[in-house]
Amino acid sequence: MERFTVKLAGVAIGVTCQYISTKEYCRDYLTDSSPDFSVIIRAEDVDAEKQYFEEQPNFRYLETLALYRKISEGLAACGVFLMHGSAIAVDGEVYIFVAPSGTGKSTHSALWRKYLVPHGHKVVMVNDDKPLIKISSGQILACGTPWNGAHRLSENVELPVKAICAIERSENVSIDGMSAADAFSTLFRFAYRPRDAAGLSAVLGLLEEVLRKVRFYRLKCNISEEAAETAYNTMK
Repeated sequence: MERFTVKLAGVAIGVTCQYISTKEYCRDYLTDSSPDFSVIIRAEDVDAEKQYFEEQPNFRYLETLALYRKISEGLAACGVFLMHGSAIAVDGEVYIFVAPSGTGKSTHSALWRKYLVPHGHKVVMVNDDKPLIKISSGQILACGTPWNGAHRLSENVELPVKAICAIERSENVSIDGMSAADAFSTLFRFAYRPRDAAGLSAVLGLLEEVLRKVRFYRLKCNISEEAAETAYNTMK
C-alpha cells in the first residue's frame, strides 16, 4: 500500500491507496502537513469506477478517479466542492467555462490563450477539467488539482472567480447574462454532488454562496478568436 498526503484547496488529505503511480499523479500537490482528514481507496472503490466507461480503462487510472471522488466527498465539510469545467485566470481573475463533455470548453480556453497572451495579459490555466471551488473569507476561489484533463493543464494556485460561463455550440457568436434560476441549474449540473445527505446539504449551501457573488453568462459560439474576444470583452 502507498501512503502520502496531498494539499488541495488548502486542505491536507491523507491518502492510502494501492499504486505508486497515484502518488506520482499527485506529485505537484504533495505535502508534509498533518492531514485534515484521510481517505482509503479499496479494491471495491476502484471497481465502482468501471460503470462510467464503455471500455475498461486500466486500474491505475481508475484508482485516481476513485481517489478524487472520495476526496470530493470529504471536502464538502471544508467549504470546497469540485466543478467540472475549464478554469482560466486572466490578470489574476478566473473565468470558468462549463459544458457537456465534447462541446469545446477546453478549445475555448485555448482560444482565450491565443487571443489574450499577445495582447499582454497574464494568462494561467488554473485547471482545464476539474477545478476545486473554495469559499474562504467571503471569496470564491478556483483551485488547481492534478485532475486537469487530457492535456494536463493546471497550476497549483488559488485565485478569485470572476465569472462562470456555459458554452453552447453555434455558427454565430453571442453572449448574455443568465437568470438566477438558470445560474443555479448550471451550477447544480456541473458541481459534484456528494452521495451522503450531509455532504449534499453542504454543497448546496456552497452553491448558494457562489450564486450570490459570481456573475453567470451563456455563450453561443463557434471555434474562432472572435468568440474569445467577444466573451472576454463582455465578462471582463
